[in-house]
Amino acid sequence: MGRKVLIGVHLAYWFYVLVIIELANSLAYKNSFISIDRVTNILFLSNAVIFAAIFYINYFLLLPRLFKKKKFLLLVLSWIALGLFFVGIRFFIQEYLFMKWFGICNYCYADYISKWPMYVVNNFFQGLSNFIIAGTVIWFADDWLRSEKQQVRLQKEKVAAERAFLQSQVSPHFLFNSLNNIYSMVYHGSSDSLDAIQKLSGMMRYVLSESQSVWIDLPRELNYLDDYIELQRYRIRDAAIRYTITGDASGKVIAPLILISFVENAFKHGVVTDKDHPVVVRIEINEDRLLFFTSNKINTASKDNTSGIGLRNVASRLSLQYPGLHTLEINEQDGIFEARLSINTLKAQPI
Repeated sequence: MGRKVLIGVHLAYWFYVLVIIELANSLAYKNSFISIDRVTNILFLSNAVIFAAIFYINYFLLLPRLFKKKKFLLLVLSWIALGLFFVGIRFFIQEYLFMKWFGICNYCYADYISKWPMYVVNNFFQGLSNFIIAGTVIWFADDWLRSEKQQVRLQKEKVAAERAFLQSQVSPHFLFNSLNNIYSMVYHGSSDSLDAIQKLSGMMRYVLSESQSVWIDLPRELNYLDDYIELQRYRIRDAAIRYTITGDASGKVIAPLILISFVENAFKHGVVTDKDHPVVVRIEINEDRLLFFTSNKINTASKDNTSGIGLRNVASRLSLQYPGLHTLEINEQDGIFEARLSINTLKAQPI
């Protein structure tokens, strides 16, 4: 639990022990409320010091040193010893020193000697239940909550590390493919080479400066997608591409480089020049939902088996950044590859 909450729990505990219980005792045994002199006399103040000493010896010394090291038998024996110490120190201070110095004692009665065994048993179980066990319960609650908080923090760090690793695998892959496209255009003397270089420059800037972000504005991600498809049009003059976007992307965010892997897969492993089976990229943007669809005829002559680096990574990233907030369907039937992705939120999510 947080530091302020823990301090509040301790203050509430001591208010209960020193005020509520004292009030209950006064009402039960004396038919009166607590008076000021009742809580300012030396017996009450010595009780507060002795109670706190027993409580915090267990809280700060025994539990961290023995329970954390799994020395459970030694911890139980230490509790018994601490309970007996409570009996001894309370008797020595309140029944011996106070009587000697001030002429007062806490348990003053005529048959004091005959009541000694009852004094020991009563104070031993009072110390054990009120201060040792109670402190142990508070310590366990605090330790458990801190452990849970640490586990959550470690899990977030693990997710962030995995996400960064997966993105770092994707970005160079895009860059190398785009460079190959530009090389092909320059080699064939294409008039669109300069425009293609400019688009590649923008893509490289995006990958280097923005793709490591956890979330990116959806319009910027779509611009990156536009540039990639336009580069493919430059490279493949007779490309059959059906690319549509509907809906308003403004004010929405998405995990960067999520969509491009599907598009790249379609161009890399699909038949791009079949007019009857064009490469289809369809994006529908609703109020807080994105529907993404790609379709392509499978190129059986392709010998590149590295498509997994894109699709497997994007599936992993989706599970990391959109847990329970997305659906992904991938189908291959009758020589047609289809991918359907639904992202059910276009707001940044905690990870």
